[in-house]
Amino acid sequence: MNIKNIFKKYALAMIAVATVITFSAYKISSVETKALVSVPVYFHGNPANSAEVADESKWTTTSNGQSCSGNNLACMISVENTDLIGAQLDPAKVNLIAVPGAAGPGFVPQRASGSGTPNPTITNRN
Repeated sequence: MNIKNIFKKYALAMIAVATVITFSAYKISSVETKALVSVPVYFHGNPANSAEVADESKWTTTSNGQSCSGNNLACMISVENTDLIGAQLDPAKVNLIAVPGAAGPGFVPQRASGSGTPNPTITNRN
């Protein structure tokens, strides 16, 4: 049997095998993953109260109406969308502590632990 006859005889089987391999490889490469999106989370509380700054339930995706530019008072944190429970910061993912701001009687957040965003972007206000 020569090669030409082998191809004629098994062409359909070879096409079927190639199709299965192609679609199997496509299926493996398109495993569903959650797209990570950076989300701003705003502080809704008294920035002069360290317990409130460290309270993850005070941080939500609802804007606080503040201009978050400065380094004295808690204002906003950018985290991944997977670090939220609904519209609220998930304390298991991003656990916060409060540290004194650069100047004045206010506090700013700092990530203490959690399984979420390793380095959230923290933006404070004056």
